[in-house]
Amino acid sequence: MRIWIICSGEGAIELPPRAAGETYAALCEKRLDSPLAAVQGHAVAANGRAVRTSPRAAARTTAEKLIPDAAAQTEQLLDEIPLRPFGGTLPLWLWRFLVWLRGLFGLASAESRKESRQKADELIDRLERAGGDCVLVSHPRRIAALCDALRVRGYCVQRTGLGRIKPFEQLLLSRRDEHCGGCAHNCLLSNPGCNIGRDKAARGV
Repeated sequence: MRIWIICSGEGAIELPPRAAGETYAALCEKRLDSPLAAVQGHAVAANGRAVRTSPRAAARTTAEKLIPDAAAQTEQLLDEIPLRPFGGTLPLWLWRFLVWLRGLFGLASAESRKESRQKADELIDRLERAGGDCVLVSHPRRIAALCDALRVRGYCVQRTGLGRIKPFEQLLLSRRDEHCGGCAHNCLLSNPGCNIGRDKAARGV
């Protein structure tokens, strides 16, 4: 099973130069529930794959624009993990940095890591029971939790970006046994890009 994940965009809400912790968390939520000014990234053809999206307006719009042939279903377990408000009134750039820094220690989210993992495992169990490839549209913190859970289950993560997961980034997750693993390319055996991968695919290893 292969899982394509697209990170939703965010609504074009004007943000103040400074905000209190509660205000910043509320504005982040509002951006997910607001229309997108523009959608970036490469279009993805559903080609019969199941498409599931977060209930947020930003995620639904992202799916409509980037997967035009999809009949997307809403999945509550793809909703973003809310921020945990903290601190006083700070500049927006500092809030972004602090949220990233606290996220490294599992302190930025209102959900515990255990709860996020349980939700990720519940969704992955459901997807694996359904079988077949699928496309998911969600948000940065939820996607990071899903990737962590999928790695534990033996999936490889291929990304179009580096660092933290950003709006409109696309990821492909597939099982390690679907990859060559014989060199740095680590090609998918369904589309090997080097001689080692082609040989392994031909032998059906």
